[in-house]
Amino acid sequence: MQLTRKKGNSSSVLFAKNRLHAKVSISDCGAVLKSEKKREGPFPPGKSPDRKGRGIKMGTGIWILALCVEIGFLLWSLVKKGRHDAEKEVVRAGGMLIVLLLLITGILQGFSRYGIFLVVLFLQVLYNGIFLLRKKERALKKGKMAAAVIGNSLLYFLCLLPAFLFPQYKEPEVTGPYAVVTTLYTWEDESRLETYADVQENRRLTVKFWYPEGEGNYPLVVFSHGAFGVIDSNYSTCEELASNGYVVASIGHPYHAMFVEDANGRLTFASRDFINGIYADNGTRDPEAEERVYQNSREWMAIRTGDENFVLDTILEKASGGEEGVFELVDVEKIGLFGHSMGGAASVQLGRERQDIDAVIDLEGTMFGEYVGFANGTEIFNEEPYPVPLLDVNSADVDRQARALPSEGFENGYVNFYVGERAAAYHYAVFEGAGHLNFTDLPMVSPFLAGMLGVGEVEARECTEKLNGMVLAFFDYYLKEKGELALQSVY
Repeated sequence: MQLTRKKGNSSSVLFAKNRLHAKVSISDCGAVLKSEKKREGPFPPGKSPDRKGRGIKMGTGIWILALCVEIGFLLWSLVKKGRHDAEKEVVRAGGMLIVLLLLITGILQGFSRYGIFLVVLFLQVLYNGIFLLRKKERALKKGKMAAAVIGNSLLYFLCLLPAFLFPQYKEPEVTGPYAVVTTLYTWEDESRLETYADVQENRRLTVKFWYPEGEGNYPLVVFSHGAFGVIDSNYSTCEELASNGYVVASIGHPYHAMFVEDANGRLTFASRDFINGIYADNGTRDPEAEERVYQNSREWMAIRTGDENFVLDTILEKASGGEEGVFELVDVEKIGLFGHSMGGAASVQLGRERQDIDAVIDLEGTMFGEYVGFANGTEIFNEEPYPVPLLDVNSADVDRQARALPSEGFENGYVNFYVGERAAAYHYAVFEGAGHLNFTDLPMVSPFLAGMLGVGEVEARECTEKLNGMVLAFFDYYLKEKGELALQSVY
């Protein structure tokens, strides 16, 4: 989603674009499940400074090398009129050992990137080794050998697909002095039924924490991802905050996220109804369609704010009750919220509704929690002053569209600007060359997928580091009363 604001009439065109972005760009406590570790992730980034850019080419390089070996042996066999199975077996076994060694030494990072390729090489070595041990001669058949080369090339490509889609990358620098620990909990909200599930069950929320290792008392920051996002959408931002003395809790919104894996390994994927709702009436200016969009947004905001309220209440209850672990580190008097897209919109709404929120950041989310009604084919904005400091962040493209709304017949303009004009403290920043997903880690984690879904021309890592620095500065100022707030208006 794009900007977040209250009061006023939001443009159907801009709202439709927000929803397009979202598609491309997710009390009583039940049983608690928990896992704890220092760092993790199925596709870990490359961390050494000398590895910059290497991960993007690593999978391609391995595939090209394997392809050259296959073609080389085919040509050798055709020229010499022999299969050379023994030599090929040696080369394949050597390649398998080299890949294994590179994984062990950390030059190749992530078994989930290269593990399938490694297993396939092992099976090929084992299968062909059996033929060699049995001394079974196989006839030289040019057609079959050429087909084998093509088949192996395609097989290796598929095996290395995780490396193509999720290449190694150099993670943004963490600037804080604290070592960071992560913990995962899954809680059951016994006050709410899961409306997306096929069976009757309570809604279950999975929350991932980043926090400083050791003792201390730190502000709490809660993050909410966008539509079809994931719990790790802004991993680097959460880690940067934790390294500088914050307890950060990221919520995986089930059925709104692309997927959520809870602390017990249970997977929940995006709801078809939710997906259809995001895409429905997208881009139309028909009044009836706009009202459906408005009603959908109210339903989504109710779910999202319900999730955030439940998570916040659970954390604060555990912290106030003296529960050990991450909860004993939480300063219950200092709470911030931030979110991307739909998560930003929900965070803004919660900042208005709760009395214990001290600061809110909205990363390119249209603030449709600020819609209080619908009449004459358009939304009605909340006219009450926004009560807490608010940082509204957008790409230059969204900023341009938002500023054009009054000239397009939308009298109140963009809802985010409407809210900002009435906020206790409103800060606004624009990122030049950014796309909607540049406000997440996806352009670094998977440049290919991010490129398909919506990024700008800005360099991904540089944009993320600027964003992380801005988020840290804002929370430092309002949650820690630290230094002067000198945010740029344009990045």
